[in-house]
Amino acid sequence: MQRGDNQVIQYLIICRSLTYAQRTAKVLERAGISAYVMRPPMEISGEGCMYCVKVSEKRLSDALIALNNANMGHGKIYMLDSDGKSSEVRL
Repeated sequence: MQRGDNQVIQYLIICRSLTYAQRTAKVLERAGISAYVMRPPMEISGEGCMYCVKVSEKRLSDALIALNNANMGHGKIYMLDSDGKSSEVRL
């Protein structure tokens, strides 16, 4: 989704491993939500081996509902803007 200043916002759902990120993405894809598994920016993961699932701003709420319905928890969630800046989202 684009903001007034033409920023595209994406959300990163942090996962503890590649396997968990793949499972998360699979649940979201089954729910009709595009999801992309990737490594989070270094400012989020540091030297860790975390992975994340990227979803669009307009589908974050649906994604969290789908994960809840599948009895899958989720890690921290970060907002990533088009400039590559990230900030944790508190739900």
